[in-house]
Amino acid sequence: MAPKSKTDLAEELRLGLGRLNRAMKAEGLSNADHPYAKLNLSDLVVADLLIRHDSCIMSDVARALGSPLSTATTVVDRLVKGGWVARARAETDRRSVRLSLTAEGRRLAALLKKQQLRSSRIMLAALKPREQRDFLTLFERMVGAVEHEVFGEPDK
Repeated sequence: MAPKSKTDLAEELRLGLGRLNRAMKAEGLSNADHPYAKLNLSDLVVADLLIRHDSCIMSDVARALGSPLSTATTVVDRLVKGGWVARARAETDRRSVRLSLTAEGRRLAALLKKQQLRSSRIMLAALKPREQRDFLTLFERMVGAVEHEVFGEPDK
């Protein structure tokens, strides 16, 4: 059997990531109260940003989404309307708006994190301990390469 080309391998990875995304969201599709049922990918990116940094400004959201400020504003508007994110004007510069999770947003973020950890544990359990470490090392390298290419962030 001939070795697969880089294109074939890239297609396998693309399909695998799609399957993984569907599997991680499957529970949310059947349960309207599940975090994944309420958020799309852009919403998840912003929620993750706010979980990691507690608060941020719109330019941080645009950078995290890799999109223009107008798109970031649309995503944040949806999250504010859903009651998950709050806007607050900075006292020192009234033009600057800080974003943070509301109490409902923090509750949803906790549920989301719990589900993500559950799914991550299931995936890692399929590997032996040494394979888990090797996989995570390789996965981090791959993610770093994409972040560098897309966002110009330094590889880790």
